[in-house]
Amino acid sequence: MSIMGSSFRSIGDRLLAIAFVLMALLMLVGASAGQTSASFTGTTTNPTNTTVTMTVQPPAGQNATVSAAAGLVQLSWSATPTAPGTGHTLTYLVLRGPVGGPYSQIGSTTALSYNDTPPADGSYGYVIEAQITGGGSFVSGNSAAQSGISDRTAPTKAITCNSAACSSTTWYTAAVSVTVSGTDSGTGMGSTTRNVDSAGQVSTAGASATFSVSGDSASHSIQYFTTDAAGNASATATQTIKIDATAPTAATGLVAAQGANGSPVTVDLTWTAGTDATSGVASYEVRWTNAIVTCPAQSVANFPNSATIAAAASYSISGLVAGSSYCAYLVTIDNAGNRSANSATAGPTKAK
Repeated sequence: MSIMGSSFRSIGDRLLAIAFVLMALLMLVGASAGQTSASFTGTTTNPTNTTVTMTVQPPAGQNATVSAAAGLVQLSWSATPTAPGTGHTLTYLVLRGPVGGPYSQIGSTTALSYNDTPPADGSYGYVIEAQITGGGSFVSGNSAAQSGISDRTAPTKAITCNSAACSSTTWYTAAVSVTVSGTDSGTGMGSTTRNVDSAGQVSTAGASATFSVSGDSASHSIQYFTTDAAGNASATATQTIKIDATAPTAATGLVAAQGANGSPVTVDLTWTAGTDATSGVASYEVRWTNAIVTCPAQSVANFPNSATIAAAASYSISGLVAGSSYCAYLVTIDNAGNRSANSATAGPTKAK
């Protein structure tokens, strides 16, 4: 009997041990099954050995991420509904990965926000977990995921004048329509900024801004740059624009005289130069008639012959018929291409 009783007790002890192991495994499975919360149990030190269960929930919600300059991604979220209780510490674990996961922990904080700078530009996914420690470490499931863009690359910038490439050497003869624009492949364009003639910076939201530059000047200056939605700014560039919208003055005192020696046969013109305050006088267009008795009204048809000469105060019309009379007038042209009014007509003067 004593041997049989000992055998029964041994079998009973083994069955109790197996039952205890099975209960422990079931408790561990229950603790890790959820995606959004986790339940944990532990044994108290009270004489009745009562089992206590704690459920840790993830943050109630994760806010949209904010991209900042230099690749920074700013995260924030609502607190977990789970109170940590006396003697326990609540910490939030921040996990990052490709959009859609999987995620790996990159940091932790006791606050409700976290700034992350990923190793490279691109799109990333983020989830937050709540962790309670004190007598153990209990971690919730993932919060709802949010995606964020890391962008540390400045946008491009460009400038056009009257829908074409700007020129710092060409003279414009009217107000210039200027467009500053940019592109950004990360967070997208934020704004364009210009400073015209040191009047102060003006920023316009979006990918481009069009504005007018006017007034006679040899040195209109446009400083400009672009900024993306994350706050990365391009380097500042400067474009010079020259505008002369004012015609030069006409030459005065035009005098026509017979050529001096008759070979070649000429009519010699002299005058007082026209003026131009901005781009300066570049040339004169000399126009004269065919052989004529009296000077006609000024027109291209009546003065069909012409020559354009560099800025000067005299010119000899050659290739004429000796003894025939001719009339002439001048047009002053500035370096922007503006043309003056016609000078007075000189003649008729016999060629010699």
